[in-house]
Amino acid sequence: MEDKLQVLDLFAGAGGLSHGFEQTNEFKVKIAVEINTNARLTYERNHPDAKLLKDITKIDYKNKDGVLLEDFSDIDVIIGGPPCQGFSNANRQKNTLISSNNQLVKEYIRAIEEIMPKAFVMENVKSIVSDKHKFFLSTDYEKELEDLNIVPTIEKIKIGTLKKYTEEFIAFLWSAYQQEKQEIDLSRYLIDIAVLSKFNSLLRSVKNHSNNEIFDFFNKETNKKYFEKLLSNNWDKIHKEYWDNSYEQNWNLLGITLRDILKNNEYNFHEFTLLLEDIIEAQKVINKISEIIYYKIILDDIKIDNNNVEVHIKSFNVFKYIRAKLSSLGYVLNDEDNQIFNAASFGVPQERRRLILIGVLKDKLVGESVKIPVPLFDKKEDFYKIHDAIGDLEKLEPTTNVTEDEISRVSPITGNRLNQYLINNSNIVYNHVRTESREMAQKRFKALTSGQNFHDLDESLKSTYSDHSRTQNTIYKRLDYNQPSDTVVNVRKSMWIHPKLNRAISIREAARLQSFPDTYQFYGTKDSQYQQVGNAVPPLMARFVAESILESLGIDIKEKIKDILQLQKVFQ
Repeated sequence: MEDKLQVLDLFAGAGGLSHGFEQTNEFKVKIAVEINTNARLTYERNHPDAKLLKDITKIDYKNKDGVLLEDFSDIDVIIGGPPCQGFSNANRQKNTLISSNNQLVKEYIRAIEEIMPKAFVMENVKSIVSDKHKFFLSTDYEKELEDLNIVPTIEKIKIGTLKKYTEEFIAFLWSAYQQEKQEIDLSRYLIDIAVLSKFNSLLRSVKNHSNNEIFDFFNKETNKKYFEKLLSNNWDKIHKEYWDNSYEQNWNLLGITLRDILKNNEYNFHEFTLLLEDIIEAQKVINKISEIIYYKIILDDIKIDNNNVEVHIKSFNVFKYIRAKLSSLGYVLNDEDNQIFNAASFGVPQERRRLILIGVLKDKLVGESVKIPVPLFDKKEDFYKIHDAIGDLEKLEPTTNVTEDEISRVSPITGNRLNQYLINNSNIVYNHVRTESREMAQKRFKALTSGQNFHDLDESLKSTYSDHSRTQNTIYKRLDYNQPSDTVVNVRKSMWIHPKLNRAISIREAARLQSFPDTYQFYGTKDSQYQQVGNAVPPLMARFVAESILESLGIDIKEKIKDILQLQKVFQ
């Protein structure tokens, strides 16, 4: 028997991709990388032969002489779904400017560039192709973008709002940026993130509200004790250094005013709110400029426009960079018209559209183009439905105790190929565990029929949501047996309801909708298991992708998944 292709799974999660690849019996996951504790436990228990690493940023693939280390010297295929968080106007109001998740995409590329496997698979959200997913141009990437013929565009990004000390502040920030090589450390001017978080909580409580909101905030014992301790012990030590005398004066005034509030002395509510807001905004701006310096982002300008602090920096599309970079390494990729796939087309009882980028080294590719998965179904009416996946579990009462998750099974759905595939000859149903529902949730369950959601409830049943108009259509969704499910996320948080029963969907039912067979067990806390399932790549979809890799490499497939499912279904 020939050796199996050795796989490195990056950002492995609970192991959906790995499981789909290993189902072919042609791949063997040698190493997996996952940082989440509960997901690591699930992965380890289901893939005991794989070496499990934790932090991708700390992995060395080569020794100091540039030779691949033994662990990675025989890796044939790299798979994985690196997190990639786009930035938008909403994100820009946060304390940070640059998502650390974007750096993880670069880690995925680093692994491919250093190991140079025969093939790779990158799974991601389909929106990764949009303009929201961008990298900022840094000195590290300036030359590379020229070589890849990628032209960055100017972004004008609001990083804060200031009504005081604007001109002096901009001059200070420019000085810090331009003297970056002299190691100007902006952290000296930043307050601790925990203190800033408390200030933000206070500001949210008082902004656009009455004077009473401040006293309501400080009537909470934890808040009162926190600020009393801060003012009595550490107020003068919170800053290591002040960037300007006027800022220092305002900082001291903030301390005086907080003392007055705590003592119920008179103070000016309006002036206090503006003072607190200006200090918070100044801190946010300094923090974001420090990020720009740390990540070596090329800063073209800093401007003030109607009290808004703007930075002018160049950006480039993440996915265009990924395609250009991997193509430059010698990989042939599936074209841009064939990179978004719906899992339901491949037998998964769920509408889940994801981007899947497949790359094969040109000298390993059989033929001129990469093979892509061929769908089982072209029409929605042919998709497997929710009943095909979980109908047999209807009479099996789930437990609410995550430590008691082994239940003897009942009869499967006769003649249903998907149901048989999911049961996988297991006599035990694991993880058939549901969340406990409070009285209000149970009332909502009873009020909703198949296909309805939170917005279909009577107004009297929406009272616990402060702004229910913003609630997504997937919240309190009662599933419909006769339809595939929506994209499975953390269905505990979304409060998905069983198609017929007035209860929440169990972990196992969510796993079935994700095409995990019953022999695949999840571990960790209840919420973490729901989250692991929602984050996973459906193994059934992964198997189709794995088979397309084998075809691209000219390797015979002994048993194709389409022959197992056989396109024959029994609907009940």
